[in-house]
Amino acid sequence: MTAVTVGVNGSPESFAAVRWAAREAVVRELSLRVIHVQDWPAHPEHIEHIAGRPLAPEPLPPPGRSREAEHVLREAVRIAELHQPGVRVRTDDMAGEGLAAQVLLTEAGSCGADLLVLGSRGLDSLTGFLIGSTSLPVAAASECPVVLVRGHGHGDTDAGDGGSATGKLILGIGLKRSTGNDELLSFGCAEAARRNSRLQILHAWSLPAMYTYAETADPGIGDELAGHISQTLNRTVEPWRERFPDVSIEAKAVVGAPGAELVYASPGADLLIVGRRTRTLPVGPRLGHVAHAAIHHATSPVAVVPHA
Repeated sequence: MTAVTVGVNGSPESFAAVRWAAREAVVRELSLRVIHVQDWPAHPEHIEHIAGRPLAPEPLPPPGRSREAEHVLREAVRIAELHQPGVRVRTDDMAGEGLAAQVLLTEAGSCGADLLVLGSRGLDSLTGFLIGSTSLPVAAASECPVVLVRGHGHGDTDAGDGGSATGKLILGIGLKRSTGNDELLSFGCAEAARRNSRLQILHAWSLPAMYTYAETADPGIGDELAGHISQTLNRTVEPWRERFPDVSIEAKAVVGAPGAELVYASPGADLLIVGRRTRTLPVGPRLGHVAHAAIHHATSPVAVVPHA
């Protein structure tokens, strides 16, 4: 049975991920699976005193489950049920099973996860870098889409819970590649339909170096190229407008670096969607520079969607 899977470690970011994942489980009509991995960088200050209040005394945890894991999983269930009453939640403590990234990848694959959700702080602190040491390899190798959720505070704030602040999703695509856009567009359109949100499809481009001198002789050549790119983008998107007639889809071509333009567009968005090629390299799977920029610097939750 498929499920929305979320990894937790006791940090505010991971609890923001639980809120987001719980809502996603409800809109997808799936259960929520919460996984705690013991060796994920811990945040003891948040385990014993979450959301500014001591946790209630608990009986001894089941054999094989640490008191720390019991606290974290119990709080994750409480948050999920508080924000999405009726959501079906099950928990698993994977202590001692291996490195956190590998455990999450294995568990998400074995249970047929529809989506894998993790918390992230980006690059604003040392802690964010440590959390990235788990989230980055997971996003780079997962067979299912991975969503990284920002945490903006402690406890039960609405940050990162998937609440519809703008009702807009942003999806970045490239027009040079011949594959990959179908997977991205399918994911983005389906997400927008579930959430009753608008979908903005963004393609960033820059004038090729060879056009620099040509533009001096013909200043309108850049406008001509921009018009051609906009037409190509709209032709790419048109079949998806027909497939999802109830979704408001805007296709926009902008001049600039793709990673930077997606980051600039992310404030206030409900979700930023980027792609990741599923290719095997001698050094293993990796993220492209656009996905890296989005994960590290976007202010909204970021979905990394694998594609051929």
